[in-house]
Amino acid sequence: MLRRTLLTLLLLASAPLHAGERVSAEAANRPVTLSGFTRPQASLPLIAESDGKVLAVAVDIGDAIPEDGTFARIDPTFIQLDREANRVSQAQLRSRIAFDEKEVERHRELIRKGSTSRATLDELEQTLRDNRLQLDALVVAGKVLDERLSRTRVSAPAGWRVTARTVEPGQVVDSGQQLGTVADLRSLSVPFALGTSELQALEAQAAPRLRLPDLGLEVPVALTKVNPDFDPTTRKRTVELRLLERPPGALGGLRAELVLALAERSGAVFLPQHTIVRDHEEYWVTRADGKRFSVVRLGVEQRDGVEWWRVTAPGLAPGQQFELKE
Repeated sequence: MLRRTLLTLLLLASAPLHAGERVSAEAANRPVTLSGFTRPQASLPLIAESDGKVLAVAVDIGDAIPEDGTFARIDPTFIQLDREANRVSQAQLRSRIAFDEKEVERHRELIRKGSTSRATLDELEQTLRDNRLQLDALVVAGKVLDERLSRTRVSAPAGWRVTARTVEPGQVVDSGQQLGTVADLRSLSVPFALGTSELQALEAQAAPRLRLPDLGLEVPVALTKVNPDFDPTTRKRTVELRLLERPPGALGGLRAELVLALAERSGAVFLPQHTIVRDHEEYWVTRADGKRFSVVRLGVEQRDGVEWWRVTAPGLAPGQQFELKE
């Protein structure tokens, strides 16, 4: 039963057109192929945040960043020495503060007994406050050194791949110097520069796809970015399509093709050949309301054994009804 039903539908879909039937003019679109190249979804420059000699570089170009996120390590010796000196200074100051606290308490007791002046106590309390503030400053300086120490490890997101490396072990680097670049190749995107009509044609696609000729594949994509600004020279804006699937072997630099169906600028439409009559070296069509058009033939397309002509004429528009002739 199911086979019979499918056969019936196929016969109906391929059934010939008959005289007297009406058909609608279809908008004639021209396929336009735009080319772009795949690139990582994101990339990141790796910058040294500390001066010093490079002790080790954990990865090379093409390698993935390990789970701990380490790209390279810079010699932390001088920062460690500064941190140790800071700890010694803090210990000395805490010892001094402990002594000052005892002195202040002793002089307060002497004042209660009338054995010392208030001015001496005020001076001791001021010294205690100054030492406490100095200790606070040393604690903050210690935190700064701890942060600088942690940044002798040049880190990157785990799983990203190294696309550039400009440093070797033993090299002395400066703070702010770029040591390499990593990219997220787990997801690829393709940028295109589109005009208004091209962007509208892309947005009209329910499930846009890109062809990857180098791999012989088509992959589904999603429109992820549309630049609200445009290039004043080309009057186009940059959009980005993200590949929803990453085929095996897909890397940056693969050619990608986007096919868009754009309306003919001439306003041409498609009509079956049997709606068109040749008369005195001209082609004519008659609309269902009786209006007659002299049309110019631009091309032919075969559909299920029927020739559909791409024609144009002033006043001819998609959706208009035409009657099939003998």
